[in-house]
Order: sequence, then structure tokens, then C-alpha cells
Amino acid sequence: MTVQERQPSEVRIFLLPLTLADSEKNVFCLFSQNQVVEIIGRRPVQHIPFSPAYLKGVVSYQGALLPVVNLDELCSGPQKSGQAQFKQLVVLRTGAVDPATGEPLKIVVVASTGVRTVKLSAQMLADGFDPQEPPLSLAASGIMRGFFQQQATYVALVNLDQIVLGDYAQEVHEVVG
Repeated sequence: MTVQERQPSEVRIFLLPLTLADSEKNVFCLFSQNQVVEIIGRRPVQHIPFSPAYLKGVVSYQGALLPVVNLDELCSGPQKSGQAQFKQLVVLRTGAVDPATGEPLKIVVVASTGVRTVKLSAQMLADGFDPQEPPLSLAASGIMRGFFQQQATYVALVNLDQIVLGDYAQEVHEVVG
């Protein structure tokens, strides 16, 4: 038995619960350990007048103002007023870069419940998730990169680059109903 067989490489992932209006499935956004910069508690979020409902405002983080996004509202539309509270803020590194500095741009997503941390082997990540058809609201959001099932859990991979770059137009992606 080799050292690699005795100590399989593990990857830490973060699962942010999603509440989708058109799905009763247990859906989570999956973020890698490379994407998650920090999970922080409640902080004051400065509202931006006339901004879309999913954009909660901006928060000061390490000397920069970062956009704060509610993925539930982005994917399902405005939530009931009772769901406006959040428990955690998740600071994420996106794939987008600042054209002036070349630094990765960050965004903050709100979590109304605690974010789960899971360690999975590389083999489990490669083999354990089956591609699935996503709920319509998630597919129409314009941010989805993939949707997978692992047992009774559904996982969405999202791309937040357009939002942090200011190129996202939600009207283009909304489902006409």
C-alpha cells in the first residue's frame, strides 16, 4: 500500500444552502476552498438605492467595498420580508480580475443559514456527482455553470464574474411566466 492510498487527498468544499421558489430539493451552491476567502458574521451592509433586489448593497472588507448578493433572490426573485435576515457573509474570490491591478475580484454572498464545510476525496468529487437538469429558476438565472446530484443533495456551480464586473443584466435571464 502506497502513502497515497493510505492518505487520499482531500478537498474542502463549502455548501451554501439555496432556497429556490420552484424546487423543494435540497439545493446547495458549491464553492471550493480556493474560492472562499473568509466566512464572516453579520456586518453592516450599505444599501445602494435603486439597485436590483438581489444586490443587498456593499460591505467594507479589508479596505475595499465589495458587492453583497443574495443568491436566493437572484435565482428566485424577491423573497418574503421575513427572510431578509442573514446569518453569515461569505467572501468569495471570483474568476474575474481587476483590469488595473490584475488582482482577483471578490464578491460577498449572504447565507440565511450556516454554510456547511465538507471534506471530500478527489475521487469522490470526480465520481460522486451525477449531472442533472436544474430547476428552471436556477437555469434562467444566467449564473449557473453546472447542476449535479449526490444522493439526496443537489449541488449548483455558479459563476459570479458578470455580477462583480457589472455586466450582469437580470432582465435578460428572468423567466417569463
